[in-house]
Amino acid sequence: MQHFMIDGFRGYRSRFDDIKLVQEILEEFPAQLGLQPVMPSFLLPYYNGVVPEDCGVSAFLFLRGGHMTIHTFSFRECYFADLLSLVPFDARKLELQLQTALHCSTITVRSAERKDRVFGEVRTDPESDFGPHVLMEVADYRGPRTMDTMFELMDSLPRRIGMTPIMRPYVVRDTTDARGPIISAMTMIAESHVSLHVLENENRAFFDIFSCTFFEYEPVMRTIRADLPGTIVQEVLTARGKEYKTLRRGRDEEQERSKVWLRALA
Repeated sequence: MQHFMIDGFRGYRSRFDDIKLVQEILEEFPAQLGLQPVMPSFLLPYYNGVVPEDCGVSAFLFLRGGHMTIHTFSFRECYFADLLSLVPFDARKLELQLQTALHCSTITVRSAERKDRVFGEVRTDPESDFGPHVLMEVADYRGPRTMDTMFELMDSLPRRIGMTPIMRPYVVRDTTDARGPIISAMTMIAESHVSLHVLENENRAFFDIFSCTFFEYEPVMRTIRADLPGTIVQEVLTARGKEYKTLRRGRDEEQERSKVWLRALA
């Protein structure tokens, strides 16, 4: 399973609020990488959040054996994108595509096979980072594996771990060429997203949760491990938006610029 992450800061607010642009990215970029979508892209403009600065667009696309997500935070002038795929893809090409479409002055990019554990090298710091991202692989998987039971899990899990769901779950069933049937589930939360992919023939599952709010790791993960019984092959906690709080830009400078015309009247 190949996982690509990109975190962009200090970009253009107008692009982060451009729903058509986000839709074009989801519909065009995976296809240009040779990846097969299995549903239309889903976009959720989010402007009634618990935290006003969390406003933006949350969007995702299921791929044959994976997904792509984009979360934009226009007030925070940043975005986060992930592409998870069983089929190898050109991560450098995707990086260049995203930099062109959602240009930012500062970016962080990571891409690796889940088994490489490269993401585990990035420690989280609640005092400076944007939020945690947990990546998990489960072998000998004995958890939910039908469309109904996966829907029920993804519908109840956010509330049980203190997250805020902003949509009902999406669940799709498809067949990969090399690894057989796969059921994929996704739900968007105010904090970002939760996903689960189950490979039926291999009794293997891939789970991830990305949150822009830090949480108590062990209590949350105890709940998730209990819901996804099996042998944990990999469980990695990594940071998104490294050093975000030093890179973020406040609104004072922007407000001052908007009043520059008053100086001409002095």
